[in-house]
Amino acid sequence: MTRNRILANLAIAVMLIAGVALTGACKKQPKCGCDGDPLDTLEMMHVYISYDADTKTARFSPIYDAYSVYYFCNPSDWMSELSKFNQGDEILISGPYFYECNYLMNAGNSYQTSYMKIYQIDVGYVGAYEYGK
Repeated sequence: MTRNRILANLAIAVMLIAGVALTGACKKQPKCGCDGDPLDTLEMMHVYISYDADTKTARFSPIYDAYSVYYFCNPSDWMSELSKFNQGDEILISGPYFYECNYLMNAGNSYQTSYMKIYQIDVGYVGAYEYGK
């Protein structure tokens, strides 16, 4: 190898090492699912509820974000409370939410990441939205 080639390779190696050192190495990928790392917590979020009492499943979309869907981690715990509401009713929900694992693994699909965002939530509160009633 020529001296210039060796210097060029050395410069590239130094730049790569400096880049890793300055960015703090690799960031930890958040653990997905109901037992994962919470992204944040919803506090009294206005949502449109959808549930199936027979299969004990429940989900909702925030009123102001129809392109996000949150699936209950613990729907059985809330089914008696949810059954007091009609499908599509506006209610209030609180709890920490997580990435949904299948969504996270398929995040490279630009169609999915551009339109629908899918999460799971460990619901801690369900209540009626009573304003104006």
